[in-house]
Amino acid sequence: MTANNDPRAVGREGMVRSNGLEISVIIRDVRPRASYFDFLIEPTAGQGMIWIESDKVMIVG
Repeated sequence: MTANNDPRAVGREGMVRSNGLEISVIIRDVRPRASYFDFLIEPTAGQGMIWIESDKVMIVG
C-alpha cells in the first residue's frame, strides 16, 4: 500500500498539477473505488473542495 491509496492520508498535504500550475492542497477525505482511491481535496489557500483520483495528488506532508 502506498501513501496515495492509504485511508490514513486524511489531513496530509499534497500538490496537484493542473495546466502548468502546482496547487497546494489538504486531503480531507478518502473513498475507495473499484481499483483505486479518490481524495476529497481542498486548496490550502482559497475555497472549495473536489474529489480527485489519488494518483493525481503528490503527498508532500
